[in-house]
Amino acid sequence: MNASYAGLLLALISMITMGISSYLYKRSTDILGPTNTTFFCYFFCLAIAIVVWLPFREKQYLQVDGLLWTAILAISIFVSVLTFNYAVKLIDVSVGTTIRSLGFVVTIFLTVLISQEGLTTKDWWAIVIVFTVIAVVLFGTKSL
Repeated sequence: MNASYAGLLLALISMITMGISSYLYKRSTDILGPTNTTFFCYFFCLAIAIVVWLPFREKQYLQVDGLLWTAILAISIFVSVLTFNYAVKLIDVSVGTTIRSLGFVVTIFLTVLISQEGLTTKDWWAIVIVFTVIAVVLFGTKSL
């Protein structure tokens, strides 16, 4: 399998599992509450990560600056998950998930501004189409 197809397949799997997890967050926060859901999610993730990391880790030396970026990443993901868990406790999961899915806008902004990546015309059209679909979904849902 070509590397770009493998990357697209992995991204698709990531999208599907993110959608499943949004549904499961709502179910869990209804039973355990947002903070407990976040804690136990990370607790179970740590156990799974250790099992996966031990046999599949990269065989390279750890660098302090790499660990710093990972720590910042962990803080960002933690804040995202915790605030999302509180959001779905207060609003419909479909609305919260739709809003959360707009995170790609922040990614685009950061890559263009900081990493100075360029966007093609096709990229801009894809962004416009996604915004259009999201606007239809948000306006089509009942008001908060």
